[in-house]
Amino acid sequence: MGVKGWEVVFRGERLKADLIAAVLEANGITAEVFGDTAYSAAMNFTEARIMVPDAEANQARQLIEAAESSQV
Repeated sequence: MGVKGWEVVFRGERLKADLIAAVLEANGITAEVFGDTAYSAAMNFTEARIMVPDAEANQARQLIEAAESSQV
C-alpha cells in the first residue's frame, strides 16, 4: 500500500532501515521508516520499509545503491 506523494525506496530488516534512514536524512532527504516496532533481545530484525517524498526518491535510491555497492 502506497501513500500519495511518497515512494518506498527500501524494504528489509528494521535495524538496517533505521540506519539507512539516518544516512538519507544526513544527506537532506526526508525519510520515514514504517514497520513493526516491537523489539526483543534489544534488537529488531523484522521487516520494515523506508518511504521518501516522490521528488526525493531518485536521489535516495542512488545513495542507497552507492552505499550497498561500496560494502566490503
